[in-house]
Order: sequence, then structure tokens, then C-alpha cells
Amino acid sequence: MPEPTQQQHFASAASRHFHDGDYLRKGSRLPSADHLYGFAAECAVKSLLLYFTEVQMEPLEGEEKPSAKPRARHPEDTERIIEFGHVNELVREIKLFASGRSGAPLHALLDSDLRAFRRWSVAHRYLDGRWLQADVVDKRREAAHRIVSLNETAVINRRLP
Repeated sequence: MPEPTQQQHFASAASRHFHDGDYLRKGSRLPSADHLYGFAAECAVKSLLLYFTEVQMEPLEGEEKPSAKPRARHPEDTERIIEFGHVNELVREIKLFASGRSGAPLHALLDSDLRAFRRWSVAHRYLDGRWLQADVVDKRREAAHRIVSLNETAVINRRLP
């Protein structure tokens, strides 16, 4: 059996994080659920970027090792590299990338859902979580669900809607 591609790893991780988030949410573990919804959305977006755009993780010219993050050359400044990081950063990064031909359709599909994660942070895992409200988690869950579902459908159909 062939080794899964990074796109497939991201897609699988998106689904796993989303379902684990639901499990924790049902147990009223909102901070951990919220964290996993952010990772689910992030992984789904990275899968979409790798499947449907020129984003890559392979070494760029002059490099020896693959990147730990998906990345692409800036569409207007090819000397500049855009690295796609955590979900709260993806709002800005996809907007930068959207000026390119393959980035614009993805930006249009994801922009409103990614905005739910603007104040999400990977550093929140170090906080006690008392500040987090259920309505925020619910909004992020719905946004993550739409993004994960978009990824699953697009990969099956081999095209963006």
C-alpha cells in the first residue's frame, strides 16, 4: 500500500480533530474542543491548498529539505514566500495568496468561515480556559464543520464547488 500523501494526512487529521472536538464538546470540555476545531479547520484548509493550488511542501529551488508548512511564492512578488501556518494566520495568508489565479476561488469559499478563527490561538492551550464562551465554540464548530465538509467533498469530486 502506498504511503499517504501530505494532502491525505491533512485531510485525515482534519476529520479526526473535528470528531475529537465533538467528543470533548459533549463532555463540556469547551477549551479543548475549541482547540481541536481550530486544528480541524487548519488541516482541512491546508489539504485544500495542496490539492487545488500551487502550494507545496517540497523543497524550493536551492533547498534540500521539504518544508514543515505548506507554502507558495507570493503571486505578485515571486521572491517572497507565503507560509501557511495556524488557522488564525490563514485568514491573512490566504488573502495574500488570493491575488493569484488559484488562490482566489479558495479565498472566496473560505474567507467568512476562517474569520471565526481570527482570535483563536495555538497558545490558548496554556490558559485555564475560563474566558471561553460556549457561543464562541459553537460558531467555530460550525465554521470548522463547513471547512472540513468542503474539503471532503472537493477531494471526492476532484474540484472546488
